[in-house]
Amino acid sequence: MLIDPENPPSSYAADGKANVPAANTFDMFIRMLEDGEFNREMTEEMRTFASDLANAAIISGGKAKGKLTISLDFALDGRVTEIASKYKFDVPTPKRPKSIMWQTEDGRFTPNNPHQGNLFGAREVRGERNFGN
Repeated sequence: MLIDPENPPSSYAADGKANVPAANTFDMFIRMLEDGEFNREMTEEMRTFASDLANAAIISGGKAKGKLTISLDFALDGRVTEIASKYKFDVPTPKRPKSIMWQTEDGRFTPNNPHQGNLFGAREVRGERNFGN
């Protein structure tokens, strides 16, 4: 289609190239934010998030939850709308094992029950390990 440079339609710029169309869907809108940088960054972060979520699930027995929060702040000044976009991924913190300890009478912690005797005391493990190789 030839374009009359003296009278271009509104969907074309003065140089004859097509303008970016107005967003018809939310995904088109997201791709326009920060000239596409917001979408690019989120796509990279989503891959990292997916990996972190999978690792958390492995550590915690097969289940993990995460969260993505997108924040869009709109400010209208005359006919111009300024949009500030933010996002935040919340990755689950892997569960750590618990420790069982008792308190001594003077307020210190010990892995040994002070009201119960022990069969074996602390010992040193020495020697070369051979696992059948």
